[in-house]
Amino acid sequence: MSRQQFVIIGLGLFGETIARELTRLGHEVIGVDTNERLVDRLADTITHAVVADGADEKVIEELNPSQFDAAIVAIGEHSMEANLLATLHLKENGVEKIWVKALTADHHKILTKVGATRIIHPEYEIGMQVAQALNYPMVNHYIALDGDEYIVEITASEKLSGVVLAELLEQNELEVSLLLARRGGRNFPNPTDLIIEPGDTLVLVGKLEQLKKTVKFL
Repeated sequence: MSRQQFVIIGLGLFGETIARELTRLGHEVIGVDTNERLVDRLADTITHAVVADGADEKVIEELNPSQFDAAIVAIGEHSMEANLLATLHLKENGVEKIWVKALTADHHKILTKVGATRIIHPEYEIGMQVAQALNYPMVNHYIALDGDEYIVEITASEKLSGVVLAELLEQNELEVSLLLARRGGRNFPNPTDLIIEPGDTLVLVGKLEQLKKTVKFL
């Protein structure tokens, strides 16, 4: 993946985590916060950390934000106005992708109108993931797609030993596709004829309703 440039407004725990991970992945990251302590904490880690007010239009203009591949507004609690202003100014200065942390449902609605590309509810999303992990312990990871579709990664149980999963799905009229299987560090793309072994990692895609029906066979 090519090296990208990101600007993150707000360096609390949420913004700091994103900044550190994007840097670890090899991208350029500019971090902005009014809190000097938070900025100092990242000064030697990310590309550039700035003590400034990300809600200030002049500050945003000076960053020349149109150069960035995406902006993340991670300004948190008690700062809804600053969060909205930062989003608005980034949009007005030509940033095409703006991911924003929402604080409330009403805040979400306003962010939609001022130009946020993607709105994040960290506590809600993490809560959902925890609940799903408890309910479906065989699911390691999942990604929500459009149209109520999900990509899920599972670990094959003893129940699937010796099974050709594609055949099992077809026999039970399950509209779920097996995208990838992984065993011992080796990937099997489009593994339609692969005989599953316990411990295999399987990546499936399908509608949520169909995936739920599939669970009893896993």
